[in-house]
Amino acid sequence: MSAKTSTRIRALEFYSGIGAFAQAAQSFDVEILTAFDQSQAANQVYAQNYSHKPSSRNLDSISLDAIPDADLWWLSPPCTPYSRRGEQKDIGDARAKSFLRLIELMVAKKPSLIFIENVEGFLNSKMYAHLCQTLTQCRYTISSIKLCPTMFGIPMQRPRIFVVATLRQTIDLVAPAKPSKRQALEQFVDYSLNDTESGRYLLLPEEYVKKHEAVLNVIDLNQISDADVNAICFTSGYYRCRKASGSLLRLGSGRLRFFSPQEILALLRFAPSFSLSDLELPICYRLVGNSVDVRAIDYLLSSVVQRKLE
Repeated sequence: MSAKTSTRIRALEFYSGIGAFAQAAQSFDVEILTAFDQSQAANQVYAQNYSHKPSSRNLDSISLDAIPDADLWWLSPPCTPYSRRGEQKDIGDARAKSFLRLIELMVAKKPSLIFIENVEGFLNSKMYAHLCQTLTQCRYTISSIKLCPTMFGIPMQRPRIFVVATLRQTIDLVAPAKPSKRQALEQFVDYSLNDTESGRYLLLPEEYVKKHEAVLNVIDLNQISDADVNAICFTSGYYRCRKASGSLLRLGSGRLRFFSPQEILALLRFAPSFSLSDLELPICYRLVGNSVDVRAIDYLLSSVVQRKLE
């Protein structure tokens, strides 16, 4: 990879959510000038954990003057326009309008570095083709890489595409070296929640399990010490739509429970001190399910930004 810069990087965080980029940026010489998100709950969590509250300005029509000059843009736009659940409406989806506007502003602002995170289907989208055509005409070099927590030895499937556009330097995106040791899922499970009383709020109704267990992804408690056992991707619909939206844990009693929001945050490598602001449980699941693996962001930043001295 190219040599790291020694100058502090000024960054903007678009679609900031609970601040996965801000979480990773704390280890680097990165200053986040402004974050943008329209979710009041996400902005509440972000403000509690970081030094500033994101702007809730509508990005569909945001003006050029409202965007500060910055070296790096991080974007994690809505993935539903490019996913099967979102019917793959692509560039015509109303939820893609803000991304189209930001692409226009990239041309005007010309940040040196642009990082974009999305689902795998994004690479085959009309939006991706539009992005590449627009930025290439502005002399950006564009590359992409697929990263998943399993590539860092973490027992969770969450593959995502990361697109990197550079204006003044070339970055060689290569897959991370194979980890020497994989972590087992038991290292991320809070065993106190397996007690019926303390974890009662996480238990699935027994009548629901009897009816739908065949379509649920269930991991037995006695399997979580096996380093080859992976949880499947926890989505924003995990708590309300249990089919293919995340793994469930079967306790010794036979009951099934959800992984807690804090356990999912640990799998995404948020700090143990990270707070979800006492929000209601369904909101917490939606927020963590919409977030990004902090390790992947850290890996990308390590290619271009000086890491802070320990």
